[in-house]
Amino acid sequence: MTLTTVLAFFLLPLLAGALVKVLRPEAKWLRLLLSFSGAFLLGVVFLHMLPELYEEEGGRIGVWILGGFLLQVVLEFFSHGIEHGHMHFHPGKALPLVTLASLCLHSYAEGIPFADPDVAGDIPFLVGVLLHKMPMAIALATVLLRSGTGHASSWTMLVVFALAAPLGIGTGLLLGGGEGHAFLHDMLGLAIGMLLHISTTIIFESAPEHRFNAARFVAVLLGAGLALLSLH
Repeated sequence: MTLTTVLAFFLLPLLAGALVKVLRPEAKWLRLLLSFSGAFLLGVVFLHMLPELYEEEGGRIGVWILGGFLLQVVLEFFSHGIEHGHMHFHPGKALPLVTLASLCLHSYAEGIPFADPDVAGDIPFLVGVLLHKMPMAIALATVLLRSGTGHASSWTMLVVFALAAPLGIGTGLLLGGGEGHAFLHDMLGLAIGMLLHISTTIIFESAPEHRFNAARFVAVLLGAGLALLSLH
């Protein structure tokens, strides 16, 4: 299961890069995917990841969840919100390396808890994180395309980004064995805090300027409904 998870995290950003190069999807489809994935991930986290984590670790895990939430606030200062589909970069302006570094750090921290077979085997949570990573990778690939970054440089950056989560899983395998299981739970709390920030931001942004958007509202309802059906 771990190898399959590693391959999924590695190949998904590369697939997103290829889709952007070939299809150049419109922003409205990315926003719908974001709304759906954000609602599904939020539903999975609230309905069973958080209750199970608190049951196993008690109230102390809240410190890690809050820490992850605040860490994501800092990371988005450098990433400019690419994690939830923002593509506010001027044509011809190269992607700052600090932006790539913040995205990789996010993905690295997100990958660590998947070294735990129980987390990697939690299909709804794994699918939710992968669904969140797909539009994130599409946004990154789109920014690289619009910035005029060369073909080789663009793919190099996408490969670096794609390697971040597998490196996180590798770190979890090294540090989470034996008595290190609590470490993986702490990192899961950290990752959940980061994902809560991103998911709630996506939901709030589904109605910019408080305007009702029926398509995105339906996407949110579908995501939340699917999360409810995924309970086990």
